[in-house]
Amino acid sequence: MKFALKKPVVCLALALTLGGCASNAQRQVGADPYAALAEGNSSVEYSTAFPVGSPEEAYRNGAAALRASDPDRALFEYLRGLRMEKTPQADPLYRIGIIHHGRGNHDLAEKAYRWALEIDDSHVGAHTALGVALLEQRDYDAAEQQLQPLVSRGRAPWQAHNALGVIADIWGDYGQARGHYETALEASPQTPLVLNNLGYSRYLAGDWDGARQSLRRAVSANPGYELAWRNLGLVYAREGDFETAVEAVARNGDRAKAYNDIGYISMLEGRYDDAMGFFEEAMRLSPAYYITASQNAKNLDNLMRRNGSRQSAN
Repeated sequence: MKFALKKPVVCLALALTLGGCASNAQRQVGADPYAALAEGNSSVEYSTAFPVGSPEEAYRNGAAALRASDPDRALFEYLRGLRMEKTPQADPLYRIGIIHHGRGNHDLAEKAYRWALEIDDSHVGAHTALGVALLEQRDYDAAEQQLQPLVSRGRAPWQAHNALGVIADIWGDYGQARGHYETALEASPQTPLVLNNLGYSRYLAGDWDGARQSLRRAVSANPGYELAWRNLGLVYAREGDFETAVEAVARNGDRAKAYNDIGYISMLEGRYDDAMGFFEEAMRLSPAYYITASQNAKNLDNLMRRNGSRQSAN
């Protein structure tokens, strides 16, 4: 790690979630080199119902199946197309990685991405996905090394800039992070994911106004984006506007959780009287939060005994 983490980085939403191991482009698994990437329902019915005459036709069927939200058939079609090829092809392997990622098969997803890159090291999508995979594994140096060359060559998609922004936030380099997020937004201006990450980065940097503006844009672009609402609530809490913070965090209706979370932020800020009130309200509203909130209240009581009660912000 290049720098010590200045502040805990939480709640940063990512575009991909990957993990797993490397593979070899020349592998053989029995008579079928693609068997290790197969997963899901039997392909017999697909073979019978959807005959194809070329790899390209199979790939088109795979794309259509993805649009129809049928990942089983999509996976079968891409594998069928590859089996019809004389040599492995990078892009279908990349598409297979996307399917496995969407299904939560992280090892298989990374295996497909790495194989694609062994075949075609210029495949931008596979480089980006693998970089995010390494980021998900918290291998920040390797993730940065995977993604940064795309920026140097002027080929980085917005997803790569978003991931590099997350890494910069982890290093505590908020200026660099902001640059990556803004570059991502130039390519995809109303992407809630990037707007949320930019807002949270500004929050980490202590730029409350900038954080609020970015997070408001995120929830405007996607009113159901719970993570952005939560981060917006954190900004209001840092500013001492606790009731508005609770309203933002409780958008999903879980007011007990909201009171507990805002109480915790108040405790970190040294607003002990406010924090105790929020913990007590969380305990009153929901038995499910009684244990968590009561433990927070006990921790707070210990802090108050050591440091004394501090003035409420309200």
